Amino acid sequence: MIPKSQKQIIPLLRESVNSFVANPIILFPFITTAFIQLFVLEIIYFAPRFPLVYFFGPIIRRMEGEAYLHYPQHLLILPKWFQAAQYFLFIFISSFLIAVAIEIIKNIDNNKKITFPNALRAMLPRYVHVCLAAVATFLVFYLLSKTQALIIGRALQISSKAGIFYMIKTTVLYGAPYWNLLIGTLVTTLFAFVLPVIVIERKKIFQAIALNFKYLWGSFLFIFFIVLIPMLFYVPILLLQGNLSSIASQTLEGVRLLSPAISIVVLTLIDATVYTAITIHFLLKKEAV
Repeated sequence: MIPKSQKQIIPLLRESVNSFVANPIILFPFITTAFIQLFVLEIIYFAPRFPLVYFFGPIIRRMEGEAYLHYPQHLLILPKWFQAAQYFLFIFISSFLIAVAIEIIKNIDNNKKITFPNALRAMLPRYVHVCLAAVATFLVFYLLSKTQALIIGRALQISSKAGIFYMIKTTVLYGAPYWNLLIGTLVTTLFAFVLPVIVIERKKIFQAIALNFKYLWGSFLFIFFIVLIPMLFYVPILLLQGNLSSIASQTLEGVRLLSPAISIVVLTLIDATVYTAITIHFLLKKEAV
């Protein structure tokens, strides 16, 4: 059974980590997602090489140009293509495996024995609703990211070399990855309880979204910091990515593959911490009713 602590941010996050350390089965869905992501990353990395080049070659040639079929230029498209693949993985695979993790946590909380395959089977009837929840989450993230892109475009038009407008331009351009991290944190918070409602209360997508905002009312800032604090551990990855060109030029170009690989590992631990904490908090809210 998952221990119940006071409804405080740090104790809840500590409880989250203690829960999956004491019950490693909680990590299985997140680790499965990580292995799938690493496999996709490897496919993209070897896409310009035999035998994958027969399939990916024409696509790369058409979308990026002939030069990106050769080393080291093909490494430049790796982050962009992997990010695009991440969106599809999130909608069709990652979100479902997060739901499986929530199902596992629910059973542990009820002192019931649960296995990863059994949790998978239990969640299959909820797959469509989970995917729709992921689509809704992605659309909001996409719209906010597009808004950010418009702001960046406007900032690029600022010609000032000093003063307040130059400071605004610098903040917008150099802070873009961190603003994007904040957008992700905000969107995760906005839809924090959708998957727990679908999994634990067995609600359909529209009911789940409505109940999500009901549960979120009065606890938005609490959930926001529950998501934000673990996400801060991703900041070193952003710093690495921001200096990747200079690092790669001074070492090996293959270091470009290292950044997304490390990113996968760090995000796996972050997701496990965040969604375990949210699920525990959701179970606490239900018990308090």
